[in-house]
Amino acid sequence: MTDNQESTSVKLRSIRKSKGWSLQDVERLSRGKWKAVVVGSYERGDRAISLKKTIDLMNFYQVPITALFTLTPTNVGADKTANLILDQRKISQSNDGALIGIKRMIAYICARRRDWNGELLSLRREDLSLLAILQDKTPEESLRYLENNNYLLK
Repeated sequence: MTDNQESTSVKLRSIRKSKGWSLQDVERLSRGKWKAVVVGSYERGDRAISLKKTIDLMNFYQVPITALFTLTPTNVGADKTANLILDQRKISQSNDGALIGIKRMIAYICARRRDWNGELLSLRREDLSLLAILQDKTPEESLRYLENNNYLLK
């Protein structure tokens, strides 16, 4: 197995686990399209995965294919100062035009942290500053906006 194949295998497993899914969950949630034994073989590198199947699997995981080809960041761990939790489900379901920048930022943060759970996202203090810039607001105004629209979990 080449380093690239091994890296892809490790990343596939990491993405699945970041969603909190077992191999059996993948099979069940895909209604049998993705067999647990086959996905496990891809993740161990015992079986080669074609580009088409990789794209299909990443679409099933709802993760951009580019996640497999980016460098793993060194700062993946949880931030001890994080205390703001965004409700990604509520944000993704909203048609509020003011969320366009926030949705882009969430996608960037998820890719950077390799967090593909898609439900909750811990915001770090520096994330709030960036969010404020995207919204053309102060950090306090951005925080108030998120609170007033119930986009934060308490």
